[in-house]
Amino acid sequence: MIQVRLAAPRPAARVTVLVLGAAVLRALLLPAGDVLSSAAFGAGLLAIIWIERAPSSSELRWGRGRALAAGLATGAVLLVPVVATPLSGRPLAAFWEWAAIAAVIATLEESAIRGALYRRWSEEAGPVIATVAGAVVFALIHLPRYGLGAMPLDAAVGLALGGLRALTGRVLPCAVAHTVADWGAWFWA
Repeated sequence: MIQVRLAAPRPAARVTVLVLGAAVLRALLLPAGDVLSSAAFGAGLLAIIWIERAPSSSELRWGRGRALAAGLATGAVLLVPVVATPLSGRPLAAFWEWAAIAAVIATLEESAIRGALYRRWSEEAGPVIATVAGAVVFALIHLPRYGLGAMPLDAAVGLALGGLRALTGRVLPCAVAHTVADWGAWFWA
C-alpha cells in the first residue's frame, strides 16, 4: 500500500488562502446585503489576525508620529486619480455611518494583508515578494465589488500600501492611508 503524505501548507500560503477565503465568503454573502457580507468578511479577517498575531516586533523602523504622517500623505496621494472627477453628490449625513464601517474594514484588511500576510511572505521569500503577494491579494479581494476594470488600480494601491509597510515596518500607516483613500472616494467616486 502506497501512503502519500501531504506537506503542511507553508504559513504564507495558509494566510493567503485564509484571506482569499474571507473575501469569497464576502462575495457569496453580497446578495444578502452589504452589512452582513462586510460583517462576515470583517469577522474572518479578525480571526486571521488573531490566529497570526505577531510577537512584539523589532522591525519597526519609524516612530508612530512619522508613520502616521506617512499614512496620511500616502492616503492623499491615493486620492489623486479620483479628485479630478466631479463630486459624487452623496449626502454628508450618510457618510458618518459608512465612514466608521469603512475604517474598521480598511484597518482589518491592512492588519491581515500588510500585517499577517506580509510578515509570513517576508519571512519565507523576502519583502519584495511580500509586497507583490499583498498587492495581488488586495486586488483579488476587491474584484467582486469593483470588477476587472478596477484590478490594475487596486493592484497599484496594493503595491503602494505594501511599499509603505516595507518602508516604515508598520501596519498603522497602511491602515491610515487605506482609510483616507476610502473616505475620499466617498466624495469623488
